[in-house]
Amino acid sequence: MVVDQDQLVSRIRDVESWNQWRVYNPDISIHLPGVQLSGFDLSGINLSNSNLSRANFKGSILVGANFSKARLNNAYFNSADLAEATLKEAVVENARFSSAILDSACFAQASLIHADLSDAQLHKTDLSGTWLNHAKLARAVLYRACVKSSYLVKADLYKANLVDAKFSDSDLKEANLTEIDGDGTDFSRAILVNANLTRAQLLNAVFIEAQLTGACIQDWHVGSSTNLSKVDVKYIYHALATDQTTGERTYYDERRPCVGNYSPGEFETLFKQATDTIDLIFQEGIDWKAFFQSMQELKREYPGQEIGIQAIEKKPGEAFVVRIEVPENADKAAIESSAKELYETKLALVEQCYRAKLQAKDSIIAAYQQQNTSLMNITKTLAEKSPMPETPKYDLRGAQFSGGFAETVQGNQIGGPINNQAAATPSLAEAASEIQDLLKQLESTNPTATEADQTAYLNAMIPPTRRERFIGALKAAGDAAIDEVPYLPVLRALVEGWQQPNG
Repeated sequence: MVVDQDQLVSRIRDVESWNQWRVYNPDISIHLPGVQLSGFDLSGINLSNSNLSRANFKGSILVGANFSKARLNNAYFNSADLAEATLKEAVVENARFSSAILDSACFAQASLIHADLSDAQLHKTDLSGTWLNHAKLARAVLYRACVKSSYLVKADLYKANLVDAKFSDSDLKEANLTEIDGDGTDFSRAILVNANLTRAQLLNAVFIEAQLTGACIQDWHVGSSTNLSKVDVKYIYHALATDQTTGERTYYDERRPCVGNYSPGEFETLFKQATDTIDLIFQEGIDWKAFFQSMQELKREYPGQEIGIQAIEKKPGEAFVVRIEVPENADKAAIESSAKELYETKLALVEQCYRAKLQAKDSIIAAYQQQNTSLMNITKTLAEKSPMPETPKYDLRGAQFSGGFAETVQGNQIGGPINNQAAATPSLAEAASEIQDLLKQLESTNPTATEADQTAYLNAMIPPTRRERFIGALKAAGDAAIDEVPYLPVLRALVEGWQQPNG
């Protein structure tokens, strides 16, 4: 049955007649997009299951009206009176309710995504199971409203009055509840049991006597201006666990306290201690050298501000949480971002240093292998030579003795000073030449070796039994001769290291 839209509008204005007509024509589709019904008294009107997108009800009286399952996208209800109206399961996305009266209205399971409820009155309004993502409730009054299991993800509740509102199981993830100057969102005596406050903006928010037991407060943005006086918290959660496949919330994690409940006032005390801090989370472990270097750099980046480590907490696996103390009213987001960026930069530098040391180690191993190959070749050559002719058992011709004894001596040379050339200290030039030859071997495998790499290599190649010869050569040489020695810094570093107690 096709009904003319003008006739429908005419019928609607006579509410009693319209409702009676609907009883006898329940299957007629009401399709009135963009209809103009502003300023009318439509109390008790039944417009359920209707398509009223872009409809204009501005200033209308809609007390007790029925909009259940209606399509009201982009509709205008500014300054309208919808007290006790029913919008259950209605689609009201991008609709305007600015300054509207919504006392005791029912929006259960409705979609109010991007809806504007600024300055609206929502006393005892039922918003349970409602989607309020990105909705605007600035300065709205939700006195004793029920928002149980609602989704207020990224909703704007700027300076809203939520006194005695019921937010049990509600999702307020990333909701904006911040007022920089003056009073913030008022949650006094509100029920936020099991609510999700992950990354919610709560500067200047008021939670006096609010119930927060079981709520998740991961990364919530609070400060000394957030009022948690007399808050009722038996336990709280610090992490939001997510399904790795779907990315959706599955459960809260990291219960505090781990066992039992907070004593009255204990959470408020802990909150005051944790005010003005930033939690840095390292899921894959932490390189402490890079971290402490980044902290020093962070302090230089924020001169005159007291930034320090308040606590370090080990988590299951390799994870750590480092709590950074920052000044009151500091830009936490900026400091947190800088801290993470500086750590990543320092970590990259440390890893680069580790790789360089590993490369130097590889060079030392290659040099060892090259030296062992040379020794093996020498041994092989000697083994292939003809055997030496047999000589007398005690042939000591050319030997020098002082007060010694020999069974058979050929050469008849006994007595005189010992002249052991094998143990003689080499000259500085000879020591420098030997070091130069070793370093050339290193450079052939690692042309970019640093002085530290060269020192490590020489320590490995020159055994302790030979080190005294080099020390003696350096001590015996004059200053002028020392200045002419190649690789002098490396040689000096070597000798100084050897002369240390543990060198």
